[in-house]
Amino acid sequence: MAQFSKIIGGILDEPMVDDQMGSFNDIGITVTPTSEPALWGMPKEFIEYLKPQTQEEHNALLNTYYAQREQLKNWKELGQEEEKKSPHFNSKDAKLRTDLGAKSSVIKGIAYDPNDNLAMLRMGNTWYTYSATPEQFQRFLSFGSLGREMNNIKNNKSHSMTKIDVRKTPNVSSVLGMF
Repeated sequence: MAQFSKIIGGILDEPMVDDQMGSFNDIGITVTPTSEPALWGMPKEFIEYLKPQTQEEHNALLNTYYAQREQLKNWKELGQEEEKKSPHFNSKDAKLRTDLGAKSSVIKGIAYDPNDNLAMLRMGNTWYTYSATPEQFQRFLSFGSLGREMNNIKNNKSHSMTKIDVRKTPNVSSVLGMF
């Protein structure tokens, strides 16, 4: 049932936006293929793009102009624009909100499952799955040479991610379409 705004004492009493996020899908990360080993090094300012929005952050962004709702009739649309400017992805996003500039001659695709802390890397036509907290995943992406770090993981010389026996293919068709 639709909720109507009430006018109390001449003041518009419109409720704040409460947009409940769902569970996160796998988030895709674009990887540019190279014919030679790539040393690209993710800039530190891009770390914010690897973080999901919290429910509180999501609604706070959508309600940025709530206090000015009497003067700004389009306050909800302005709040949506503020939410889109956030570097943190939300549950409706299929890929990061910026291109990190990742390059690799070995890794063809990357996806991250923020619900289960799993990183999925495509090498050739096969997806490999790794256990990775958000911090470990950031360390992996910041390593510089993703292929070299993959060798470190394979040889138990890494502090970024851990290979697991379970294989998972990213579950979002738009993520799969990226690669």
